Amino acid sequence: MSETTGSTFTMTATEVKHLLDEAHNGGYAYPAINISNLDTAIAAMEGLEQANSAGFVQVSIGGAKQASPKGDPVEGSIIIGRMMRDLRKSHHVPIILHTDHCHADYVDTWLKPLLVELKKLKDAGEEKIFDSFMFDGSHDEIHDNAATIKELLPMVQAVDGVLEVEAGGKWGGMEDGVADQAVYSTPEDVAVIQKTFTDAGLDEDDYLLAVAFGNAHGTAVIPHLKPELLSEIAEKTGVRNMYVFHGGSGSSEDDVRAAVKDGVVKMNVDTDTQYEFTNGIDAFLVAADGKQRSHREGKKFFDPRKWNAAGRKAMTAKVVEVAQLLGSAGHATAVDYKSVLDPVVA
Repeated sequence: MSETTGSTFTMTATEVKHLLDEAHNGGYAYPAINISNLDTAIAAMEGLEQANSAGFVQVSIGGAKQASPKGDPVEGSIIIGRMMRDLRKSHHVPIILHTDHCHADYVDTWLKPLLVELKKLKDAGEEKIFDSFMFDGSHDEIHDNAATIKELLPMVQAVDGVLEVEAGGKWGGMEDGVADQAVYSTPEDVAVIQKTFTDAGLDEDDYLLAVAFGNAHGTAVIPHLKPELLSEIAEKTGVRNMYVFHGGSGSSEDDVRAAVKDGVVKMNVDTDTQYEFTNGIDAFLVAADGKQRSHREGKKFFDPRKWNAAGRKAMTAKVVEVAQLLGSAGHATAVDYKSVLDPVVA
């Protein structure tokens, strides 16, 4: 890997872009797994480790609010981000820590104040927490979307981050309480977003772009995917972007492979891994006759350490499966992060 100091690996913005470039040129994509607590974070990272795959571990505003006793998404992001940062040090594959799906309505209450706080922590000498950040302006008029990207970009760069954005178009299903019917992105809207980055002196290798090609958040809505739209947009705009596949859960293997072939380098998976975690717990708590186990059978069935472990095991296996489907399994270069046990130098 390119950004190392001796034997210690550091996830800089340059390193994130290097990993994305490797996937783009290699014809594979990275799993991006949403987490909400320690156990789901362990499951996500263990899955990447077992698959020998780099990947994203990410938190949404819902997960951030849950992590804060006050329900404050900025405080919760830092709490859960520090946990993920330290947990990552127990692993040996490149793991990108990411904030996921900040809708335009949350920019002023979540993403901007979070970036301000992260800059303060950086200036105070704290080790970096998040590596990349996502802004979803797909509900805005395309030029308003671009204007917000222009505001966010220097703030993200100030904390050595990479920005992920969404072009025009909408995803079906539900994401953080926002429901939509799928609307496809157009080359014209994508060109507006591309110009926002080129005007800032950046090219297509410096950011991530999500476009709507029939995606649906969650699995309650059956997606009608058109992966070929990704190549059509690249051809019409003359730019081969590094695409993000939102709403990957529930998609057919053929559609996923086609999307990767057409330029996807990151696929978000949340519902499928949530389901596997919960299903693992259910399998642990339900007896062979299909009935809920009684506390009379012993404490082991109701000890949170036991049923959380069952959920983690099931979710970990799902993450491995996703990495194999995306083709990233087996591609990671072993890295060594600075140990959480290393002494802190004032």
